[in-house]
Amino acid sequence: MKRNHSNMKINHSNTTVLLLLSLASLQSCRQGNNKTETYDRYRTQKIEPRDSLFILHTVKEWSKKNWYTFSNYSRMYKVTNEQVEYFIGGTFYSPDKKRILVWVGEKMPNAASIQIYNKDDPEVNKLCPTGGDIIYNLSALIGDRDSINQTWRLYPFNQQSAGCCVSKKQAINILGKYYFGQMKMHQMERVTQSGKRKGYKELQVYGYNLQDKDFWDKCWLFQKDTVGSYGLYPFQIYGYDDKGNKCTQKSADPFEPPTVDYPEEILKLYK
Repeated sequence: MKRNHSNMKINHSNTTVLLLLSLASLQSCRQGNNKTETYDRYRTQKIEPRDSLFILHTVKEWSKKNWYTFSNYSRMYKVTNEQVEYFIGGTFYSPDKKRILVWVGEKMPNAASIQIYNKDDPEVNKLCPTGGDIIYNLSALIGDRDSINQTWRLYPFNQQSAGCCVSKKQAINILGKYYFGQMKMHQMERVTQSGKRKGYKELQVYGYNLQDKDFWDKCWLFQKDTVGSYGLYPFQIYGYDDKGNKCTQKSADPFEPPTVDYPEEILKLYK
């Protein structure tokens, strides 16, 4: 599946934060929103306490490791990891609770950068130059598991993110507009599984918004790729190395989240 930021490997260096704020899928709240709502009519599911603990611990650890778009801000900005508050902005389970899509956010000080980029205008040397003293970011994770008493296999799902927002509500407004109104018609590349174009990547719409009743059963996100990978779900695949030709089983470049050590008090909740 071709992602908005291209299939090039992301540099895991200190430039990750800057990359996060420049991803094509990330909409800055600085652009303004004429109408702000919380989409509570769709966000009716409550996250299980054990899932909240598990997911937030995962994101914290990914951030410490500066993996993918999860940033250890302390490497570039005058902020400690303890000052970043992680929160759940929305939780969506499949009916059997074996699949999940969750909005995970960050609340943090609009910290100054360690490096001075502009001596004449100190405001430029911040995480969000035009933001307030406190900023909010929001993105999504997607995951699955084999049974409800197992922990989740989680992956980034950055089809729409929000950054530099002044409130949770503003960030939720951006993701809500996408997942409840625009996702259905969003085109992404997937490997065709049969027919004359079998093995080739084709643009295809998701076909469903997140609140649609058939989303979990019929959206191709949950149809395994048996042609361009060894039976992975599209959300488990970072990209394809097909060089413009047909994909084979070896073409997939899967997501490889870093290993996370979970406290026993979290793991025992799934036993």
